[in-house]
Amino acid sequence: MKKFIKADGWVKVPVQTKAYPLQAVYSAGYVFMDKAYLYLDLEGKDKVVVWLKPKAKADLDKLAMEFCQELLNYAHYFSSLKVNAESTKLLLQRALFSAAPSMVKEAEEKEIQDLIRELEQEEEKENSKPAKPAKKGKK
Repeated sequence: MKKFIKADGWVKVPVQTKAYPLQAVYSAGYVFMDKAYLYLDLEGKDKVVVWLKPKAKADLDKLAMEFCQELLNYAHYFSSLKVNAESTKLLLQRALFSAAPSMVKEAEEKEIQDLIRELEQEEEKENSKPAKPAKKGKK
């Protein structure tokens, strides 16, 4: 296992952005704001460096490992959120529509009106185009 770099009461936690999205780094950092001071820095194209300094006396290696665990937690959360987004949307729609069936009818009517409006706009565009002259055949 790689050792963390320590300097002046700070511990450096390098994070590969190909493995962990920046959103996960921010979220893990937010959780740690009560425990430590944080400083984020870019190091190269694909690396973010998180510097942690505990607010109270603490083991720097343990603090860095806890940050890594929180980072993994949020990386998993955001990847699961992406994967399950469509299912979550469908479940919420069904729950809302079952609670208020009139919403289904309203949504269907709105969708029909939108489709009619789109067709009318397309028809207007077609009618406004100048007619192309007919090609003359060879004799």
